[in-house]
Amino acid sequence: MSDNSYSIFPHTLHHKPARAALRRHFVFKKTVHSIVLSLLLIISQNAYTADISQEEIIVTANRYSQSADESLSSVTIINRNDIEKSSAKDLPALLNSVAGFDLKNNGPYGKLSSVFLRGTNSGHTLTLIDGVKLFSASAGSTAFHYIPLDQIERIEIVRGPKSSLYGSEAIGGVIQIFTRKGSGQTKASTNIGYGENNTREISALLSGSEGNARFSLNANHSSTDGIDAIKHSTNNDDDGYINDSISASFAYKFSNMLSFESTFLNAQGNTEYDNCFNNSTFATSDDCDTNFEQQSFSNILKFTSNDLWDGQLLLGRSRDNDENFWESSDNFSFETERIDISFVNNFQLTENQLIVLGLDYAQDTVNTAEYPTSTPDKRDNKAAFIAWDSQYDSFELNISLRNDDNEQFGTHSTGSLSLGHSISNELKLMLSYGSAFKAPTFNDLYFPFFGVDTLNPEESESVELGIKGIYSSAKWSLNVYQTDIDNLIASDPDTFTASNINKAQITGAELISEFSAFKWNMNFSFAYSDAKNQSGINKGKQLVARAKETLNIQADRNYGKHVFSVSLLAQDKRYTNLDNSSSIPGYAIIDASVAYALSKQATLTAKINNIADTEYVINEDSFNGTYNTLGRTLFVNLRYNM
Repeated sequence: MSDNSYSIFPHTLHHKPARAALRRHFVFKKTVHSIVLSLLLIISQNAYTADISQEEIIVTANRYSQSADESLSSVTIINRNDIEKSSAKDLPALLNSVAGFDLKNNGPYGKLSSVFLRGTNSGHTLTLIDGVKLFSASAGSTAFHYIPLDQIERIEIVRGPKSSLYGSEAIGGVIQIFTRKGSGQTKASTNIGYGENNTREISALLSGSEGNARFSLNANHSSTDGIDAIKHSTNNDDDGYINDSISASFAYKFSNMLSFESTFLNAQGNTEYDNCFNNSTFATSDDCDTNFEQQSFSNILKFTSNDLWDGQLLLGRSRDNDENFWESSDNFSFETERIDISFVNNFQLTENQLIVLGLDYAQDTVNTAEYPTSTPDKRDNKAAFIAWDSQYDSFELNISLRNDDNEQFGTHSTGSLSLGHSISNELKLMLSYGSAFKAPTFNDLYFPFFGVDTLNPEESESVELGIKGIYSSAKWSLNVYQTDIDNLIASDPDTFTASNINKAQITGAELISEFSAFKWNMNFSFAYSDAKNQSGINKGKQLVARAKETLNIQADRNYGKHVFSVSLLAQDKRYTNLDNSSSIPGYAIIDASVAYALSKQATLTAKINNIADTEYVINEDSFNGTYNTLGRTLFVNLRYNM
């Protein structure tokens, strides 16, 4: 089945928190609020000590290049330097350090991870790799846990609805991942690392440019013995993980008017996990594993005729394959493929008037023996969109409209409107509205005894008010939003089949700041998300697996040959069942890393996760029990640049 956190199946786990747990919860909230107020004081009094005004360009927010500071959307950019300084072990953990994200996983090291953006479902975030959509057409979400951090050059995150530009899935936002690229003189580097639980990593990178050509080639191997994915009283077993990946890119500039870029990413391996069903006998076992493959191939032709018009043609393909085993025997498999073709044109009518016209075509294909033989194995989606950006004096208006024509459910239209007003050179006020949708997955439509092929798309409407300040030494933003989601697909309690019966409302706020204080570069975010069920017997209850409050603090400092980094993640309690009778306590963990330049070529880095060895839980349910998290771990790696 698809990962649907709005399911109306009641859980049987009923648990009243003990007084000690309640005391810990109140102490946690009081501590978090104190930290937030203290940091606000630091921002106001001590921020202006270093210049952080370097302009960053983002292309994901509006499908054309613009300054991230000028965007009317709430955006976050993670570059390669940020990734290397971070103590995150994988992509889900890295995303969990960004404002608006929540993480639920089935254990560490390559286990199934659900990423929630602004309280929406894990399938309500669109993921692109170099412009190509990567997701499972059967499950409807992206396997972030299989995408190696070593293959990523940059990540652009846009919070809020973007279906009026991208179509299905972009309810909570859009994540675009850019793989490693080449530039400058030809250079090579290698990296080798070792850590707890026999965790090993080795990679090699070759990149550079020659004349009008740029290239890169990066190979990575990572593996670990892992830990037991689920807490057991007896019969503990380690659940390992292996990931072998390679990425390549080539770009060529034919002239000032024409250029071409091609990128490729492939990650494949095996992950072990606990408590799987035999697809024939329905027996359970802890001897479970999956062979997986994630692949993306993007080709982009960019052209410019003059200062008034430029465009790009994209042709891409992505694959999400998994083959599952029960006690070493074939159990079930899904192979999904997506073809993407897009043609986007930008017309600069005047200095302050820009129009974007685009055509998108996509074909999703699923190959599995799990569906009835008469099930369609593919579906097409054709779309056209238009966006208009206009600036007049201190005001900016952005409007976008899109129509999708899907082979399964017909046509669906979405739109958005954003208004910005520059109060001063440093302050900007923003107001926006957007509608979005998610198409039913192949599992929603065709899975035996569950799927219904007449389902409609899930739909949403969002409003948002924001203000941001941009100074030479500090940046901050405050956004408040409300998202109403209708036609959510869940199991009908009478027929146990899929139906558009659920609703949800999410109200939230995000405070984000980047500044320098006491020679430390600081990144701070505090997110509040009140995600509630608006249908059925659990109307008014919190959606499962969402923390109401999340605090993230990251700090780094250069000190001679050393680079010190430290981060704090604190999250409020979260509910584990739909009637909110059971919950997981809030927690706080601290990570740190130190990098030492042995020479101009060699750097030694040590990363310590969960310094205090805090025992905490982020995923628990009545069927599987409690999923394990890592205690204190150490990972050391050596990088050598040739």
